[in-house]
Amino acid sequence: MQNITDTVIADITDLIINVRDFCGNEKQAAINALADDYKITGPDAQKAYRIANFRANAIWNGYKKDAGVSAKYTF
Repeated sequence: MQNITDTVIADITDLIINVRDFCGNEKQAAINALADDYKITGPDAQKAYRIANFRANAIWNGYKKDAGVSAKYTF
């Protein structure tokens, strides 16, 4: 198992949010960035993606709340 630093998770969280803004495939973008930029692949990449995606969802829900979106549309 590779060491997945908080910096890596933060970078991938930002990537997920940016890809989400443009309606792209955020999971594939994250997996590719992990492999290309950090040499993290396989189960370690899946783990890093899940952590980053959880954080991205929390940030994204904050954006929705700030924009006045009804609470029933946040998760």
